[in-house]
Parts: sequence; C-alpha cells; structure tokens
Amino acid sequence: MKTLFVVNPVSGSSSNDKAILCIHEKAVVMETDFKFCYTSGSNDTETILEQIEDFKPDRVVAGGGDGTVQLVARVLMGKNIPMAILPLGSANGLATALQIPARIEDAVELSMTGNNIKPLDILRFDGKHYCTHLADMGINARMVKRYAEEGGSGMMGYMKFLLQSIKESPLLNYTVKTPEGIYHKEGYMCAFANAHMYGTGIHISKGSVSDGKFEIVNVERVALDAAIKAGLTKFNVFIDQDMFSDVISCTKAEITIDKPVDFQIDGEYMGEINHLHIDILSSYLRIVIP
Repeated sequence: MKTLFVVNPVSGSSSNDKAILCIHEKAVVMETDFKFCYTSGSNDTETILEQIEDFKPDRVVAGGGDGTVQLVARVLMGKNIPMAILPLGSANGLATALQIPARIEDAVELSMTGNNIKPLDILRFDGKHYCTHLADMGINARMVKRYAEEGGSGMMGYMKFLLQSIKESPLLNYTVKTPEGIYHKEGYMCAFANAHMYGTGIHISKGSVSDGKFEIVNVERVALDAAIKAGLTKFNVFIDQDMFSDVISCTKAEITIDKPVDFQIDGEYMGEINHLHIDILSSYLRIVIP
C-alpha cells in the first residue's frame, strides 16, 4: 500500500507534529510506503497532481480541516483513487459527519489501513465551485469572512467574530427553484448540505453524503440567548434543533436572493452573491470510512 499524505501545516490551532510522528511510527509497524505533501496556499493543486503522478499512491489522505479535504477531493475527482481524512483542522465537518475518529492515533490507523470505502457525492456551485461538506450564506459565511480578513486561530478565533456577524447579517428574502417546485423563503442564513451535520456534531438534516441529493436548510431565527448560555460551543450558535426544521431535499436548485449576501464553501469565503445554481455530482469520489 502506497499512501500520499497531503497535510496543511497551519491547519487548526495546534501543531501537527504529533500526527506526523504517529504516521511515521505506524508506517514502520505496518511496512507501509508513504510520502508527505505539504500545502502552502500557492499552486497546491498542481503540486498534489505532480506528487500523484510521480508517487502513484493507492490512496491519498487529506490532513487538515474541511478546506484541505475539499482541495484533495477536487484533485481526485474523476480518478479511481480513494481519499481518507485525517482531521487536523479547527472545523472537521465532513470527518465528524462520517464518524472519522477524533483521536489522532485512531484516525491515522484508519487512513492507512481502512478498507471500508464509500462513494461520496460532491456539490457544485455555478458549474465551477465544489463542496464536500457544507456551504452557506448569511451569518456563518459572514463569520468566515471576518475570520479570514482579521485573523484567528481555532474555535476561539471563530467565536471572536460570532456576535458581530449576527448583528451585521440582515434578514434575507430569497427564492428556491427546484425540479419539484418553487419556494419563497425568509431567514438569516441558508445552508447547502452534502453531509447531515456541522463539525460541532449538530444535526441539520437526515441527508447522506452518498444519496445523490443535497439539502437546502433555511434558518429562520438564531437562538442567540441559548448560545450564550451554552458558552458559544465550538464555532457556531446553531444549537437549537428547531432551527433546522425548514429543509428542502433535491438534486439541483437555482437560488435568487433579494440582496447581495456573504457566501462560504467548506470554510472558505467566496464573496457576496445574489444568485446561485447548484447541482450534485453523485458518487463522484471514493472515501475511506470506519
């Protein structure tokens, strides 16, 4: 077995030295051939492709948060190479949804030896942007924007901009057009979910990453008081399950919003949008799960 580890060296709030040491130790015991590829934020796609061509791995492991997972997934789309996840980020949403072990030693072992491989759907926005876990517009996207612009580290960095984002995010009126019908919505946030939960473990739908559908989840209100009492756990305030009761499940959709609104994909701020086309690429990737 040849394994390529694509590692984001600055992902999360702590050093990844423990994970790298663990990979070396387990590779010796299991006699696994492995190689590291570190992302830099510059020409990462080309670098990973070159490593895949030269090393010819049997699988590729994404070591980082949701952004790193998305990067590796984009590279592997259309290739018959399984992807595994080593959750090293501040937000490990897809890993959480897939029940990838949070304990580093267990996650490393799964990434190297796991043989339960599942198909993974990919969301596509406007025919060019891809999503493995969750995208959204409104409050959470505003917080991601603040985090990127003003800097932050780990969950505490997200929480720093939370209240400000809630105050700044306006009530949205938007229209959702799907093959099944047209829906008029009003809310402070709208999530587009390939997986069924946030990285905090909060369930937002009954969807699956391999059912050929995605969920559009309208958040009509924000449980701010309850969130403050709960200590603003992890990186969102969405702790009230009733907030996620307005759900549309579909294979494609067109979204029209009454005003420009912040938009993010897998933790990456994408700018302001007032219109979106969304479709799903069914079973477009293979992923290692427990």
